[in-house]
Amino acid sequence: MANNSSDFTLEVWKNIPADFLKGANVWVPDPEEVWVCAQLQQDYRPGDQQLLLLLSDGRVQYPVAPPVGLPPLGNPDILEGENDLTALSFLHEPAVLHNLRVRFLHYNSIYTYCGIILVALNPYEELPIYGEEVIDAYSGQDMAEMDPHIFSLAEDAYRTMIRSGEKNQSIIISGESGSGKTVSAKFTMRYFAVVGGAAQQTSVEEKVLASNPIMEAIGNAKTIRNDNSSRFGKYIEIGFGSKGDIIGANMRTYLLEKSRVVFQAPEERNYHIFYQLCASRDLPEMRGLKLNSAEDFQYTNQGMDINIPGVDDAMELEHTRNALTILGVQPDQQMELFRILAAVLHLGNGDDRSLVVFSILMGVEGSQMAHWLCHQRLVVGGEMLVKPMSGQQANEARDALAKHIYGQLFAWIVQRLNSALRAQREQPKTFIGVLDIYGFETFDRNSFEQFCINYANEKLQQQFNRHVFQLEQEEYVREELPWNRIEFSDNQPCITLIEGSLGLLDLLDEECRVPKGSDENWARKLYEQHLNQSPNFRKPRMSNSAFIVLHFADTVQYECDGFLDKNRDTIFEEPINIMRASQSELVAELFQQKPVGGSLSVSSVPNGGVRSGKRAHREHKLTVGFQFRQSLQLLMDTLNSTTPHYVRCIKPNDLKQSFLFDPKRAVQQLRACGVLETIRISAAGYPSRWTYEEFFGRYRVLFHGSSAQDELQVSCQKAIPNLIPDPEQYCFGKTKVFFRAGQVAVLEKLRAERLWLAGVLIQSWVRGWIQRRRYLQLRRSALTLQRYARGALARRLAWTLRYTWAALIIQKTYRMVMVRQLYLAIREATITIQAFARGMQTRRTYRLLLEERAAVRLQAWVRCWLTRCWFRRIRAAVVLLQCCVRRRAARRELRRLRAEARSVEKYRELNKGMEVKLMQLQLRADQQAKESASLREALHVERESHSSELEQLRSTLLKLQKQLQEKSHAAPSVTAQQEEERRRAQERAAQEIERLTQVFVSTSDTLSAYQTRSFICHFVITYSVQAELEEERRRYQGLLREFTRLEQRYDNLRDMSMLPTAEVLLLPETESERDMCLLHLSLIVCRRQENEESFSCTLLLQTLTLMVIHIVLSVTLKKKKVLAISVCNSTTVLSSGLAMSVSQEPTSPSTQLSPALTGLLECRKKDESRLMKNLITDVRAEAALSLNPGLAAQLLFLCVRQADFSRDHTRARGLCVTAAAAFKTALKVKKNKYSTALTKLTRQHRVVSCGTDNSVLPLQVELREQVRVLGDVCIQAYQQLLAISESRLQPIIVPAMLESETIPGLSGAVVKMVGSRKRAGSDPRPAASGEVASMAAVLRELGALHTALERQDLPAALLEQAFRQLAHLLAASALNSLLLRKDMCCWNRGLQIRSEYNVSLLEEWLRSRDLWTGGAASALEPLIQAAQLLQMSKKTEVDGQAIVQTCNALSSQQIVKILTQYTPQSDLEERVTLNFIRIVQVRSHDTTIGNHVKDTCWHKRDLSQHALLFIYRSGVLV
Repeated sequence: MANNSSDFTLEVWKNIPADFLKGANVWVPDPEEVWVCAQLQQDYRPGDQQLLLLLSDGRVQYPVAPPVGLPPLGNPDILEGENDLTALSFLHEPAVLHNLRVRFLHYNSIYTYCGIILVALNPYEELPIYGEEVIDAYSGQDMAEMDPHIFSLAEDAYRTMIRSGEKNQSIIISGESGSGKTVSAKFTMRYFAVVGGAAQQTSVEEKVLASNPIMEAIGNAKTIRNDNSSRFGKYIEIGFGSKGDIIGANMRTYLLEKSRVVFQAPEERNYHIFYQLCASRDLPEMRGLKLNSAEDFQYTNQGMDINIPGVDDAMELEHTRNALTILGVQPDQQMELFRILAAVLHLGNGDDRSLVVFSILMGVEGSQMAHWLCHQRLVVGGEMLVKPMSGQQANEARDALAKHIYGQLFAWIVQRLNSALRAQREQPKTFIGVLDIYGFETFDRNSFEQFCINYANEKLQQQFNRHVFQLEQEEYVREELPWNRIEFSDNQPCITLIEGSLGLLDLLDEECRVPKGSDENWARKLYEQHLNQSPNFRKPRMSNSAFIVLHFADTVQYECDGFLDKNRDTIFEEPINIMRASQSELVAELFQQKPVGGSLSVSSVPNGGVRSGKRAHREHKLTVGFQFRQSLQLLMDTLNSTTPHYVRCIKPNDLKQSFLFDPKRAVQQLRACGVLETIRISAAGYPSRWTYEEFFGRYRVLFHGSSAQDELQVSCQKAIPNLIPDPEQYCFGKTKVFFRAGQVAVLEKLRAERLWLAGVLIQSWVRGWIQRRRYLQLRRSALTLQRYARGALARRLAWTLRYTWAALIIQKTYRMVMVRQLYLAIREATITIQAFARGMQTRRTYRLLLEERAAVRLQAWVRCWLTRCWFRRIRAAVVLLQCCVRRRAARRELRRLRAEARSVEKYRELNKGMEVKLMQLQLRADQQAKESASLREALHVERESHSSELEQLRSTLLKLQKQLQEKSHAAPSVTAQQEEERRRAQERAAQEIERLTQVFVSTSDTLSAYQTRSFICHFVITYSVQAELEEERRRYQGLLREFTRLEQRYDNLRDMSMLPTAEVLLLPETESERDMCLLHLSLIVCRRQENEESFSCTLLLQTLTLMVIHIVLSVTLKKKKVLAISVCNSTTVLSSGLAMSVSQEPTSPSTQLSPALTGLLECRKKDESRLMKNLITDVRAEAALSLNPGLAAQLLFLCVRQADFSRDHTRARGLCVTAAAAFKTALKVKKNKYSTALTKLTRQHRVVSCGTDNSVLPLQVELREQVRVLGDVCIQAYQQLLAISESRLQPIIVPAMLESETIPGLSGAVVKMVGSRKRAGSDPRPAASGEVASMAAVLRELGALHTALERQDLPAALLEQAFRQLAHLLAASALNSLLLRKDMCCWNRGLQIRSEYNVSLLEEWLRSRDLWTGGAASALEPLIQAAQLLQMSKKTEVDGQAIVQTCNALSSQQIVKILTQYTPQSDLEERVTLNFIRIVQVRSHDTTIGNHVKDTCWHKRDLSQHALLFIYRSGVLV
């Protein structure tokens, strides 16, 4: 290993002596740390034999004579912690190791790019960087713009597949056991399941994820290095459809470690599934398996450690069973699997009881199985012989059978998984393969398994080298660089040694076919064939049964013992035949499987052959090595046909401790996994690449003269030859300038020198200016001091004189004050003594008076109490005496009354008067009833007589008139006698009429009082009703005038638009005809909407809306008229009913108007589907938005009203259900337009509002369930509207809020650092065409949505909620990108985001539309605080406290992430130190604990405490 490192250093780093100046940093080897940093204490000159270096433990002399050479140089500080190793100026092993250590320990970043490789270090703890919010943040983002992450690599593969259309992708994950390969593959598949699925995981995505726990249970085990080590390799192809969604998957497995079934090393375990079954043995369904603890089975107790800390095997079995259920394995079939696994455990114990249980569980004959496990069949001279086996042979046969059973079961499970994951709907258009395969392995003793694993890694390394070389050359061709072929180490000789003709595998298979082949003979053949013939093959000095292979990563010595047996992997045929005859269908199915050619994986054909007394057939002679070679070749063909992406997992330490970095283990894996080979290829070309803009912005201080911004390329091409004399060290491309390794460090040194000289010049001028300013200031100060000194002396003299005079005054006054104070004190003391003496005497006299008065009052109260007591005793005795006397009298009266009560005569006397009264009342009631009946009869008779007389008189009068007419015609002259008779008859008739009239009037006078009272009531009610009628009439007249005006306008417009006159809107007279007309018109309008221009349809629908409003008002007015008429009729009937009883001529009451209240619009059953189609499903959004927002809802509600008034409740509910179904159908048609989504939301919201608002026209039918369904559909429409808004805003959020420069020239002076440059070999994406995204574009989208929502007259609460969620989306997307992009974390970007620019524009827009207070402020707060954090000072502890107090909306993880990502954009700024980051972490932790103590409520903001990114989820309509 050390030789390889030295060769690598000499080969790559031929450092320029000019770089080895005093103060330069170099790397020197160290036995413990591998490489340590040292500082040059003196300049190096060619010819010097030693370097004087300063280490942490003192100075040392470092020899520079060959073969050691000059030590590798350290990179500039600006490149420390770089996220892409190929961007380092000096590419060598110590630089790579140091960069990984800094990112892992200081930044807690486990992912780092190395060209096209993603290097992943296992942190040995769960990190909150794999949630769905992180997936959303990486989805759709460029790989070069985001922090290194497994999701970024998966996104690059997914987008490359979508962009290329037909190109398949593959992700190759490798590393040694315990490095995190399985977890990386799991997260990769989870990313594809989320990105390639729907909002909720479909069945295919769920099945893909469910395959992980199954394969971990049957293929993973605990080893010394890893608690969940995969003991097999797997390649999963995830198939995608034409739309980029997952439609299927397929899995291939490689080289299952079957030997673990029967043997485990100390502190290791068997496969997880065995321990899961033993832990669940107490379950009812598991009792039939006869399982005990795992310590009681030979196959599970060899490692002496059956438990894994933090793992519950019983719970894991539950997860495994759930996954099997998801993949379609029925519970009974699952129990068959568990029986076979339990049988394997019982088989390992080897005693008679265990063998019986094994036979029962497997469904085979126990005696036969016991016999053939201890005997074998041989063929001798053509005869079959049965020979008993020794104990060791029997154990080997038993173990071989157990391994074969487990291998077959493993292959069957993989086959079932593939069947469940196979695409059902369509064939996959493209696929992404995820290869989780073991890394290069070398142990103290290496056997057949390590040989196969290292052979596979040789093949993968060859493919990797050629792919990296191809990408490097493509980059040069794309930039049109003159390039020579880059030489790289090809491991084809090693691969030829293994798989070539007469190679190691061929000789191994040949020895397996020899009847008496042995490991020693095979080793001898290897020496004869390859020793001194192949440069990659060697023989150990002290062994004849081992060989050495020089692999690309290391030199490995393999022991030949066991190679032939493991390659054959044979088993006797007799136990297999017994298994084939098993009563269990699954067992019989397992052992009926046959290999289907060499293309199958090793797991599909787990045994190389089956042997018996006779030689097996040809198809059973496939060895494990042959099958593995075929499956590996198939895998390589698949990988070569795809675009590969590489993940190299590194195990940082062997102690499984979190964030502990062991440099020895790390560098060993870096050498083995090909990371250093990538650096070797990059260093052979031009590893440092800068765009002309970046180079000009960084090194413009080295240019001579002024350079225009539009001539950057020409300026760079002129300036670089002056800076780097050797033209071989750089090259100019179309868009970039390329440098050899170390040239960026040279430029950085020149830039630092130029800045140092400029600083010295500036300092000289500044110092001179400061000295001149100081002299003038000192002169002015001296003059001022002199002036002030003279003034002070004069003032001091005056003060002395005043002080002496004042002292005399003070002394005099003081003496007077002292004497006066003494006098006042004596006087006050005397007065006080006198006052106290007089008071004491007075109080003594007062106390004597009080005692005398109290004694008198006590005597009075005692005498009073004695008198009252005597009075109470006398009164009590008198009352007792009275009670006794009265009780005696009462008892006498009681006895008398009881005697009377027993007498019957007493009752008779009491009831006699009541019977008489009752009879009198009965007689009186009968008499009144008879009188009433007689009066009614008389009245009826008189009425009839009056009527008959009146009729007779009328008939007589008519006859007389007729006779008179006839006589007048017959005889023109009338005699006087006839005239007299006629006159007398008229007089008699008049008298009779007058008499009848008087009778009527006299009878009617008796009813005057009742008529007066009724008239007053009628007048009051009629007056109020008439007032309401007048008001409604005025409104009705106004609507008529408006309707007439609109009719005229419609006629004018109809003439302009050439509408046919046959469809003029004329309302019929009757309501039924009017309803049918309205329905007919609505259908006409909908049909015209499909065929004619939208302008004419719009006018027709507006007129129809006015007609509907007019009809509604007419119905309302008619209802009030009916109410008034009913009141009038009630009073009229009361009065006429009384008058009718005495009138001579019967009068008929007024006929009541009882119009039937029918609905407003009737929809027949056969027209229902057409109505829903024309109003909901097929209506165009543009035409619907130009109409009244509630037109469709009003028409549907009128139809429901019709059914409700008709008492057809089933019909009303059916209309609602049909409308809901139509709305759901319309929602399924997804269009990325605001108009379509707004039309759906508005119509559904109006329908729900009409169904729930019963204040004007209440419904009789119960529609709660239908209204709830419509409400759910309304929520779906709202979510669809938000989804459209998100899809339109998502592509422009980050460019507008983070990347756009509202302030011209703010970041023009600086450019992105190397962290933001495109990675070497990355596939460039085509630039997006169209307008550059800016805040104006974001505000334009929000403004369009706000205008459309306001035009539809939706509730204000709905608008606030929608824009609150959109503000949350803007903040979440921008903050997530800020957290994941290193180039965005700088002071200039914080100023651009917050300080009166991007976010401020959004704030101003929200405030102008009254949306800021609706929750948008709190949604934008985290982004605002993140921008403030970028602008705050980050040096002292006070700054840390200020940051924690200011950024209270950000979690501690987010604050630390921003501080870690902070990148200085100029020399005036500095990186944030690790000490300051720790201070912020401690302060944030204390603040979090304090807030938790103060307020234990759980806020949504607290979610960010457990996740790195800002979570955004679409809300629902409230």
